[in-house]
Amino acid sequence: MTRWVFPSVLLGLFSSLMTPNNVAMSIETEQIAYNMGRPCNTCLHLVPSGMTNQQKNPIYFLRVYHQGQLLYTFETVSGRYFTQTRNRNQAGTEAPLPDGNYQISSHTVPGTLAEVGGRFLPVYPQFSTGRSALGIHYDPSYNKGNGEDGTAGCIGLSSRGHFSTLVTFIETYKPQLLVVDIQ
Repeated sequence: MTRWVFPSVLLGLFSSLMTPNNVAMSIETEQIAYNMGRPCNTCLHLVPSGMTNQQKNPIYFLRVYHQGQLLYTFETVSGRYFTQTRNRNQAGTEAPLPDGNYQISSHTVPGTLAEVGGRFLPVYPQFSTGRSALGIHYDPSYNKGNGEDGTAGCIGLSSRGHFSTLVTFIETYKPQLLVVDIQ
């Protein structure tokens, strides 16, 4: 495992540079720790970061791979701090999405709730679960003290720009696999 520590001022620069192997992080994050394991050739991989945001929600890293190379690491949330230990396979718990493999939709759909940030990218579990309507979207309340930070179980990216970058990647390279590995 490799560990990097960046001063906050440098993180602001990194979040605006979306070139291969840069880490897309919010300026509030002081440390980044992740290993460079490659779960597949072209896929998305959700892993814990070991950190929380200012609203106490666990931060997860969404790693984006193409041709076996890590292109992006996005800071995300899934669920809320008080839903983390709920049954992740039971509908209505608002817990983070269950571990496993998901098929990724090739296109976004309009979001039906304001907290989805306008667009929603569906993902489909490739295993039996009571959960449905899961996906990836921008969390417009990320790290805001408005009581809405976090998601009802989806993967919520920390900025609209990061979500746009991810959607462009998906539309261009059409990855089929999201691996959720957060337990």
